[in-house]
Amino acid sequence: MFRIAQKTEYALRAMIELSLRPSSDLVAAREIAEAQRIPLRFLEQQLGALHKAGIVESHRGAGGGCRLAREPSTIRVADVVDAIEGPLYPMFCLNPDDHTCTMDAACGLQELWGDVRVAVRSVFERTTMADLAERHRRISTGARSSPVWSPAELTQTPGSVSAN
Repeated sequence: MFRIAQKTEYALRAMIELSLRPSSDLVAAREIAEAQRIPLRFLEQQLGALHKAGIVESHRGAGGGCRLAREPSTIRVADVVDAIEGPLYPMFCLNPDDHTCTMDAACGLQELWGDVRVAVRSVFERTTMADLAERHRRISTGARSSPVWSPAELTQTPGSVSAN
């Protein structure tokens, strides 16, 4: 069903890694790739898009690397998603530039997909890179080697998730 592209996953993981570092430190792309287990060539593309969007600063040459352009608490997941994917529509009929649907603006499902978009966008807008970095820090420093929640638990009705 509704899936976020792998390139966005990699961009968010890179942003978490940069958010965990002191803001003045330049971090080599190779170091980010190794820490987050992201293919380097793919990561470089995502870092380029994040740089173009003004979210990441890049410095070339010996001793170069990248760092966040702003504090992690001011960078929303929505900023990263927009930089990597552009506007996110769960169905093409919501895209104001796509009118290929024969039921355009005359279908009860369009409102449902609009509600899905608003709900997802709301989570992306209220979640910052500082939030994600703190979640990562909390999980990665625990004694567990498995996720805090299983994928099945995360897809249950809100409020019914319980820690393993």
